[in-house]
This record gives sequence, C-alpha cells and structure tokens, in this order.
Amino acid sequence: MSMVPHAFAVDVSVVDFKNNSFTQNPKIFDQIRRNTNMLPSTPSSSAAADTNKERTCDVFLSFRGEDTRCSFVSHLYKDLCRKNIATFIDSEKLQRGDEISESLLTAIQGSRISVIVFSKGYASSRWCLDEVVKIMNCKKLKGHYFVVPVFYGVDPSDVRKQRGSFADAFAKHEENFKHDVEKVKSWRTALTSAADLSGWDSQVTRYCQSIVEITSWPDSTLVDKIVKDILKKLDCRSSSANLKGLVGIERRTQQLVSLFQVGDFLKLGIWGMQGIGKTKLAEAIFYHVLNGFQNHSFLANVREHEESRNLSQLRKKFLSDILEDENLDISTPTIIPSFVKDMLSRKKVLVVYDDVSELSQFEFLFGGIDRFGRGSLVIVTTRNKQVLFQCGMNLIYEAKKLNKYESIQLFCQHAFKSNHPIKYQLGLSRMVLSFANGNPLAIKFFGSSLYGKNKNYQESAVKDLKQIPNPDILKLLRSSFDGLNPVEKDIFLDIACFFKGEDRDFVTRIMEACYPSAYSRIENLIDKSLIYISQNKIEMHDIWQHVGRSIVHYESPSKPETRSRLWIPEEIYDVLTKNNGTETITGIVLDMSKLAKLELEPVAFMKMRKLRILKFYHSCGRTLLLKGLLSLPDDLRYLCWEGYPLKTLPSTFHPRYLVELDMSCSHVEQLWEGKQDLVDLKVINLKNSKNLVRIPDLSSATNLEKINFCGCFNLRELPSSLQHPEKLTLLDFSYCRSIRSLPSFYKATSLTKLHLSGCSNLFSFPEVSSNVTELWLGGTAIEEVPSSIECLSNLRLLDLRGCRRLKSLPTGIHKLKSLEKFNLGDCSRLETFPEILDIMKRLRDLDLSGTVLKELPSSIHNLIGLKYLRLNNCENLVCLPDSLYTLKSLLHLSLCGSSNLVVENLFTAIGDRPVKQKHLPWLSSLKKLDLSESNLENLPTTIKQFPLLEELILRKCKRLKSLPELPPSLVYLDAHDCTSLEDVSSIKKLFEQELFCEDGSNRFLQLKFSNCFKLGEKCVGNDIDAYDSTSVEEVSSIKNLLKQVVFCKSLGWLFTNCFQLDQKAVRSPETPKLEMPFEHMVTALTDHHQAPPRRKNRIKKASLGRIIVTCVPGSEIPEWFDFKSLGSSINIQLPSEWWSNNSWINFPCFVASVAVSFPDSYNGMGFRFTSECHLKSCNGDNHDLSCSFSFTFGSRLSDHVFLVYDGFNVREFVRSKASNNRIYNVASFHFYLDEWNSSKCKVKQCGIHLLFPN
Repeated sequence: MSMVPHAFAVDVSVVDFKNNSFTQNPKIFDQIRRNTNMLPSTPSSSAAADTNKERTCDVFLSFRGEDTRCSFVSHLYKDLCRKNIATFIDSEKLQRGDEISESLLTAIQGSRISVIVFSKGYASSRWCLDEVVKIMNCKKLKGHYFVVPVFYGVDPSDVRKQRGSFADAFAKHEENFKHDVEKVKSWRTALTSAADLSGWDSQVTRYCQSIVEITSWPDSTLVDKIVKDILKKLDCRSSSANLKGLVGIERRTQQLVSLFQVGDFLKLGIWGMQGIGKTKLAEAIFYHVLNGFQNHSFLANVREHEESRNLSQLRKKFLSDILEDENLDISTPTIIPSFVKDMLSRKKVLVVYDDVSELSQFEFLFGGIDRFGRGSLVIVTTRNKQVLFQCGMNLIYEAKKLNKYESIQLFCQHAFKSNHPIKYQLGLSRMVLSFANGNPLAIKFFGSSLYGKNKNYQESAVKDLKQIPNPDILKLLRSSFDGLNPVEKDIFLDIACFFKGEDRDFVTRIMEACYPSAYSRIENLIDKSLIYISQNKIEMHDIWQHVGRSIVHYESPSKPETRSRLWIPEEIYDVLTKNNGTETITGIVLDMSKLAKLELEPVAFMKMRKLRILKFYHSCGRTLLLKGLLSLPDDLRYLCWEGYPLKTLPSTFHPRYLVELDMSCSHVEQLWEGKQDLVDLKVINLKNSKNLVRIPDLSSATNLEKINFCGCFNLRELPSSLQHPEKLTLLDFSYCRSIRSLPSFYKATSLTKLHLSGCSNLFSFPEVSSNVTELWLGGTAIEEVPSSIECLSNLRLLDLRGCRRLKSLPTGIHKLKSLEKFNLGDCSRLETFPEILDIMKRLRDLDLSGTVLKELPSSIHNLIGLKYLRLNNCENLVCLPDSLYTLKSLLHLSLCGSSNLVVENLFTAIGDRPVKQKHLPWLSSLKKLDLSESNLENLPTTIKQFPLLEELILRKCKRLKSLPELPPSLVYLDAHDCTSLEDVSSIKKLFEQELFCEDGSNRFLQLKFSNCFKLGEKCVGNDIDAYDSTSVEEVSSIKNLLKQVVFCKSLGWLFTNCFQLDQKAVRSPETPKLEMPFEHMVTALTDHHQAPPRRKNRIKKASLGRIIVTCVPGSEIPEWFDFKSLGSSINIQLPSEWWSNNSWINFPCFVASVAVSFPDSYNGMGFRFTSECHLKSCNGDNHDLSCSFSFTFGSRLSDHVFLVYDGFNVREFVRSKASNNRIYNVASFHFYLDEWNSSKCKVKQCGIHLLFPN
C-alpha cells in the first residue's frame, strides 16, 4: 500500500491597480505627472550609482591563514583575479588585535559574495569567527548577498554542530570568554547558519543510472567549480538588479513572495497572454528567493524544446542541475531510480518550467518524481491556465497587464529616457498605450523606436497608429526591424526562420561565412533586444520570431518560390517537387517528419544558385532521388542532409564556401572524386554513414576543427591529409570496424580528443602529440601499449576497456601525471599491472574489472588521489596488498564477482595490522563497499570500524548467514538474493541512530532483503505496512518507534485486513494495542517547551509538513472523535479559543476519519481520497482548503476506517491568519472517493477531531 500526498489547489487573484481612463483635461495630466514622479527610478539612477559606490569588491575571502593561505586559498584567489573578479584577501602582515579590523568590516559590507573556507583550524581564530558573524549579518540585512561555504577537509556536519576540531576550539573559547557568553553564542549561531547554506565540499556524491559514486575533487577542480559558481552568482546579482529596473515587476514579485510560507513543497503557476511578462516575473521571483535553496534550475522555453524534439535534453539539464552531476543519464523519462528519488525528496530546490503549453511536457520533465524536499518551490509559466490545473499547481496567478501609470512609466523610459514626462509626451503616451493595451513587449519596443527623434517625427509616427488595428502588434514591431542595417536584417531573419534556440558558436560560425562582421552584428541585435543569449543559445521572443517570419512571408504572400527563406514543409514540398526554385531563395530548412516522403528531380536545386543554407533533418528514408541529383548550389555555407540517399555528391558541386557539412546516416560511399577547394570547411560529420568506403583528400581544409565518422563500418583507410590540419581538435572514428591502420597524428598539435573505440580491427596504437587529453581505444585489437605513451603529459583519460588482446602495460605508466581516469575493464588477457614507481596524484578512477590479474602491485599506495577502484569479476585475484588499505582518498571499492578473493582478509587487516601501522588511516574515507557474489559466510565484526561507510552491497552472497553490527554511518544495505541469510537482528541498532538531520529533514535508511527466504522477521523502516497480516494482535512498540521517527515527513500505519487487530484499537487513544500516532505527535509538540531552542525549531518545521495515515478494519468512526456525521459531509462550529494565541504551536490540528464501505471480495486497484474544507469567518469571508491521498492496494475483505492528519492544513490556517487577520468560526468538510477502475466504494460515515497541544 502506498500513499502519495497531493498538494492543495488554491486559486489566488492578486488585485491590480484601478484603471483610470485618460482625458484631455490638464488637471488629469498634472495628476499623472505627479504620480510618475513618485515611481521608482531606472537602474541608471542615482540609487543604483550609490549602490555601486558602496561596493568595494565582488568577493570577500574568509579563511584560516595557517591552514589554507599558501595552498588552496592562494589558488582560488589567483583564479578569481584571472577572471577579473575583484577579490578582497587580507594581508598576511595585517596586525591582529582583539577585534576585527575596520578595513575587514568595510570589505565584507562592500562585497557581493563572501566565500568562507572552513578548515580544521578555522574555529580556533576569533577573527575568523567575527568575520562569519559579520558575513551572516550582511546576508540577513541585504536582499541579495550570497554566502558560499567551502568545506575544505572538514565535514559540514562538524561545522554545523561544532564537533571535532570545532568542538575543541569552542571549548577554549568558552573558557576564555566566560565574561561574554553572548559572543560565543553568536559565533555558534553564525557557524550553524553558514554551514546550513548550499556550498562546496571537497567530497561529492555522483549518480549515473543505478551507480552511486563518492568522489573527492582535487584542488584545481574544486577551485574551477567554485569560480564558475561565483560567476553564476555574480550574473544572478546582475540579472536580479536588471529585473529590479523593470516597471511593475517588483510590486508583482512582492505580492507573490508574500504568499509563500516556510514549509512544504509549493507549486506556483503563472499564466497570461504572450508578451505580458510571465517569464520576467518568474525570473524576478527566481532571483529574489534563489539564495534560500540548495539547488536551482531555470528551464526556459519548454514548448519550443518539445517542438524541436529536444525535451529530453531539457530534462537531463534539470536533473543534472538539481543533482549537481553533468554526466547524469536516466534513459527512461518516467522511471527514476529510488536512490535518486530519495535524494530529490531531501533537497530544497527551486525550479522554473517556463512556457509549458501541454500537460505532457510537464509530466515528461517532472515524471517519476514524487516530490522535492520541504520548502521547495516549483514555478510554471504558461499561456494556458488549464495546464496549471492539470499540472496540480497549488497557487495560481494571472500575470496582469501593466496598469495606466506603469504603462506610462515604461513607455517614457524607452521613448524619452525619463520618468518625468512633459505634457506633450503624456499625450503621445495616451495614444500609444490605447493601442498597446498594457503589453510590456509592445510598449517597450515601440517606445524605443521613438527615442532620439524630434517632436514632429514622434507625433507623426504615433498618429499613424490610428491606422493600425489594435491587435496588430506585428506591424508596430516592424518599425524596429526597418531601423536595422541590411546585414543585421538578414541575420535577424535567418535567426527567426532557422536558428532560434541553436548554439551561439554554431550560428556565429555559419553567419560569419554568410555576412561580413557577423559577430558584431549579432552583438548589435542583442543590444537592441531583438535576440538574447541563454545558456550559450541564441534565443528570440515569440513575437519577434513571428515578426521575422511574417516579413519573409509578405515578401511574396502567394508565391513561396520567390521568398528569401523557406521553412514550412508544405511550401518547400511544392517548390521542390514542381522545380519552381529561384535565385531569390537563400535558405531552406525542412523538418521531414512533417512529410510522408519527398521525391526530387535531378534539377531540383538547379535554379537556386544563391542558396546558402540547406538543411533536411528527420529525413532518413523520406527523401528520394530516384533519378539522381545533377547539382547543388556552389554558394552553400551550411549543408545538412540527414539520410542523404545517393552514393556521392553531384560531380558539379564545388563546395568552396562550405563551412559545415553534416550528412549523418547517409548512403554516401564517397563524397566526391579528386581534390576540392575546402579552405572554409570547419566541421564535417558523416556519423553512421555505413556505406562510406573512403574519405576524400582534405589537404586543402586547413581550417578544419571537428571530424566525426563514428559508425562508418565500411571505412577502410584514412587519407594522409589528416596528419597536418593545424586547427583540428576532435577526431572521431569510433566503431569504424574496417579500419586496420591509422596515419600518424603526431604533428596534429591542436588535437585533444581522439575516439577510436570499437575499431575492432585496429591493431596498432595511434601516434599522437603530447597535447591529447582523451584517448578512447576500447574494443580495439591492440596487443600492447608502447612505452612512448609516457610522453603524453596532458593525457587525462585513457580508455582501453574490452581490449581482449592486451596482455601487459608499459612500466612507465606512472609517468602519466595528468591521468585522471584509466579504464582496463574486460581486458581479459591482462595478467599484470605494472608497479607504480612514483606518486600519481590525479588518478582518481581505476577500473580493472574482468582482467586475469593475480595480484595488485604493492606500490598501489602511490595512487594517493584514487577514489574509485573496481575489481569486479577478477576471478584469478586471491588477495589484496596491505598497502591498498592505506589509501586515504578511496571512496568506492567494488569486488563484485571476484569469487576467489578472500575478502575476510580485508577485515582481518583492520583488526590485526601491526602496532606500527595502527596510526595509519585504514580505508578511512571508504563510503561504498561492494562484496556481491563473494563466498562470505559471515561478515567479520570489524566492518563496524569503517567510520564513513554509507553503502554496503552484498547481493547474491549465497553463503552469507548473518550480519554483524554495522557502522552507524550506514544508510544503504543491499542483501538481495542472500538465500542463506538467517540473522539480521544486529541492524536494529541502526534504527537507534538519529533519523533526522539538524534542519528537520529525514535521514533515510534503505534496506533490501528480497529473495532472502530464510529471514524470519520483517525489517521495518519509516512506514509500517502489515498488509494481510491476519494474525497481528498487538503493536506495542509503536510509541517507542514514534519517538525515533517524529520528524519523518510522512508516516503510515497501515493494517489492512488485520482482523485480529480489531477496531477497539482505535476506539480510544489510550488503548495499549495501538497507541495513536496523532496523540503522541501532539504530546511531542507539547513537550517542545522543555526542549532546547534548536530542537524547538526542528519540531516546528517537522510538524507543519506532517502527514499521518491509519487504516484498520471497521465500519464506525472512533468514539473519541468530537464531531460525527452519517454520509460524506459534516459542518462544525470552531471553538472560540481557536485564535486565542498568536503562537502557531497552539493552533489545533484536524484529524479526519471516514468509514469506507467496500463490496464483498473487493479487488480494486485503489482510489484517491480527497477532503475539502470550506472556512467561513464572522464577516462572511471564505477560504477553501483541500487535501488528497492516493491509495493503492489489492483486495479488501471488509469495510475499513481511515484516519488522516495533514499538517498542510495547519500551515494554511497559519498563513490565512497571518495574511488577512480573519477569524474563522465555521468549517464545512466534504469527503469523496475517486476510484481508478470502478465506483463501488462509498463513504458511510465521517468525523472530525480537534487536537490542541496544550
């Protein structure tokens, strides 16, 4: 049985200003002028200037000099300076007194971001602690002040809870500051607050499919990531500052933010017409609240991503943003691995889904995710209000048009660069705004078109508006297009018709081949707000794309063949099949998925001599050239033809101007005969062209940067001309099975990535320059790696997996000082691994799975940065060297399927190592250990000595009989298919650990014992489900267990069909058979007065989001309920003491009970249980709440009683009380069932019980 809580649906209407009409009365104009004088100034105002004047630096660095000044901090400071980020770092010679210096206080207050580098000795410095206090005060006082904690060699929880070295330091401080207890208290509070913020840890957890990897970053990588994060935050500050200057945005933002409450997961929907400012409002909220979330993701233009079939990429971005893993790959959209779900449910995240047009888009992006952590916020913008209801938004806001005063302000800012319009300007405003009707986009662009013009021109232009119908905004915006120079117009139209949403570098490359000074022209379009850049993609507002395409359409409304650009499939079909092409056409982009097929004549392109852009995509098997193709235009700059059906390009085609050739999945055997002039060619892609036999002479392609021939199975040889391209960076010949030899790439000094994986007939190791960083040779026939490999000083990745002929490695492998990842998996003849004669700092990932190694080198301890070691299915491996256990950085050790390995030695070594080694760390960092398919009978008791072990995998350990006491740090245990396992009683101690974190969030413990047939007792976690346990009579341990899970977000006590546990169990809350979790929860809340402040805060947070459900056999509402009624509705009078105290802890809770009648032998799939509450105040005001739960189950053998408590109700009541001071005295409840496959169940009785903590 599962429970899925559904959020409330609250429709919020935000009141807009009164729309006063304009008249010609001068007094009215004076009134308007006085109002506009009071409006906030633009970003270029003196207020903005004062802010910049106060700013002394971008970043302030707080650190313990003795720990990190000469190492990590110095690298971080240099990299920040290299990026032109003004950074304050205190001088080593700065004299230190009892108090923090004035210069440091000024630097903190004048910075935008503070980076706090927590190290082991940080808390021992009073200066450092004073800095943290000042930094956190700045964060509290400033709206957009970022604090970035960096946990360098310390556990974040040690900082948060002042444990370890931080505890030692505070012990001294408390001794030295007996006279000033408040100072020490302020230090502790500041440290806790700072450590609670999202920051950077030197260790990180990565997720990919079902694999969890724990890794530790080298300083260089950590510095790089922190600097990128700071750049993003500085950009966020700039973005936020820019948004503040938008007319009306701050008022609307504050209105919406005021409705947010600290508590559970909130979904906000914003809807309205195109161009009304939905996205800008979402951005404003996003940047306003950004600093309060652990992770965030802004997913722009969802609708367009779906139309271009790139929604999966957007989903990947969303998950990688939230889980902080760029390589995350979850292939099935609606199936999210359980560990990822658990991770997401604990994260407080901020996500914006912009421009969602259909429910299916939201389900695709959000599918498979039950919920995020408490306090998370999801924002969806759309033009269709219905989509928000379908998506389950619980707060819906209609983006309002600008009111008259705001419209005047926006227009005057853009038309006159002033907030103080004179009389004639107000007259112009009236005329324009009656047309624009409050649409910010239309107002902004038309106002800009009048800027700098004289009065006569402005009045004349505005008068012309009378001739244009009010909804015809396109003609209005056309005037901005007419102000562009000819080249800018062409680039604008190309982007509108072909390249919206494409990579900026790609578009710039094509445009530079078509037009002079294209780069600067694109910048001009950005400056004029006609296009914008988002995540390095060129974007354009829908209205502007419509403008551009309309301009092209009206070049020749009835004759598409005489237009400059074609993109509509039906029109392209007509032009090409009728051979109507003309010299006017400069670009064709055809989505062939919109057509069944396209059969072309040989002369289809003969007349299009000025065609520069030709793209057929989604066209594999859909384009036919049954009679061949006589020609292609020589003016082509970009040729993309997926699935090109011929064996070669036309012999008359001379691609002298071609910049990019993309013919993936084509039938080409050879591109052309002889030599061509290819001086402009930069990219060539024939991926998966399975018939390709040879590559033409590319010696003239001196500017070639990327070559991709991946999957060209019949390609036999490579031209020698590939040896010398000066700018070539990427060469991909993966899975070219017929290639037997390669030319030397030694002189290709720009080449950094060489992909040869799957070249199964390639026997020789390639000759490459020392600049290569990635070498992919997996699945080749290489028998040996030459000793010259040690010269590849920049090599970071070497992939030799599946090289089944490889027997040995050169002895100089240790000289690859830059190597980070080395994959030798499934090299089934590899018998030895060379001694590591020197320290290799950067190697972090080593995979030796599937080899026939008999032993590892004793010098493996020189891999001091190793984090992942995989030795799966190494059947000849008998033991591991003792030196392996001293690896300080090792996080993940996998020994799955190495059946002859005596893994007991691993644990014996811990307990029985020599006295002289007792001080050495012994796998002290290990977080994941995989011993699956081993021959273990009993796991040694010394396993509990792994201090950080979080995951233990014991799958298919068929001989394993029992589990010893496990490390308290363990959160995941997988013992699937351990068929001999009998005793797991020791895991009970894991439940004695704290099951919640300091912030009140859950610490999840996952246990898997599937197919463990000899296990005699069930293991219980956060949910108790005794489905069909007909012999259950007593549950005496619930009270004790409740004390441990009091902070769980949801709690289920589900005793379906447990007939021995009869309804007497719920008749009274004091009944010992089933002590009600509701009463114990209230008792726990009542006890908060005796708890320390930090625990009080956790109790508050936890109770607001609590969901408790109980289900037992029965047909009557429990006697102890205050209010009962037959049927599915009940009205109650709320007691006067309901609002008697302003403290939320005294608010009562609603416990609802419904008796559900099931037909005989009911076997439905389940139903959704929904409760609706209608509140009415003394003065007639109303407020509606609703709560839903989904139940899935098998058969029901009798009627059952459901009892539900939902903490969301408490939060809603608190919010209502705080926001409008209304006192509600009547509550009406209605309960109903929405079955999934029938309508046979019904609510027989219902009841309400009020719980008061005091």
